[in-house]
Amino acid sequence: MNEFSIKADIRKEKGKQGIKRLRNSNIIPGVIYGRGEKTKLIKIDSKKLTDLLREIPSESTVVNLKIKTKSYMTIIQELQKHPLKGTPVHIDFRLIHKGETIKVTVPISLEGIAQGIKEGGMLEQIIYDVNIETIPSKIPERIVYDITNMNVGEKIYIKDLDFGDVKVDRGMDNVIAEIVIPHVKVEEEEEIEEEAVEPEVITEKKEEQKEEEKQK
Repeated sequence: MNEFSIKADIRKEKGKQGIKRLRNSNIIPGVIYGRGEKTKLIKIDSKKLTDLLREIPSESTVVNLKIKTKSYMTIIQELQKHPLKGTPVHIDFRLIHKGETIKVTVPISLEGIAQGIKEGGMLEQIIYDVNIETIPSKIPERIVYDITNMNVGEKIYIKDLDFGDVKVDRGMDNVIAEIVIPHVKVEEEEEIEEEAVEPEVITEKKEEQKEEEKQK
């Protein structure tokens, strides 16, 4: 398991005005809390936090949060983002202890190009992550499954994945993905050739009637 860390400082800024000043200075406010620890108000450099979020596989990844001379083992409990910009505006870290089992959500990663896809099928993934319970040192970054040998019509179930020594909080018979035949909507355009019917010209009809009367 890769190790990720970030430095934080204790913050004194509170209230709307104090938080606004922090954000205007590219500093993100946050908190750290957990069993046996008093909640601490913290602040983190915006760029460093953004870089961390790009590096970690998921928010369930263990992060070493360094405050002064101490290092805390944490996971990201909640991340608030700007509704338009998508940038972090607040973050909550949850303190975890060695040997303590915790519940986290980890992503499912399907790798490879399935044989069924090469034959014209399409991968339809239904479940993208799964809840597990384990100790911090055994939290996987992601659950990987190789779909190379999957054929059209075949399915992957939760029970097919290798979770290692963790407890899975989901039904083993739940379908994760399957290779299906695409439903192509064929629109047949029927070209109907309509014979152009020339409109009957009244003047021409009258002239024909005159000629017939003369002949009589």
